Amino acid sequence: MPLKSDRLERSLKLAENTRDLWQKDLESRSVKAEEFRRDPRWRSLNAACRDIQTRMDAAKDLTERGQRETPAEESDQE
Repeated sequence: MPLKSDRLERSLKLAENTRDLWQKDLESRSVKAEEFRRDPRWRSLNAACRDIQTRMDAAKDLTERGQRETPAEESDQE
């Protein structure tokens, strides 16, 4: 069963906060923004953010698709 949108949003915020904290640590070590993608931990944290965002987008699409199909199904049954 998919997660609800509020839980996904909360998870995304937590993942982004964790990634941002790691970015600040990298910046404090004079790592340039272009080189973040070379850091394995940053890549993992960024992938988690993208994964959650993708799930949110898919859930939104499913919700919209379900709302569009519901009136058509009702008219077919009449």
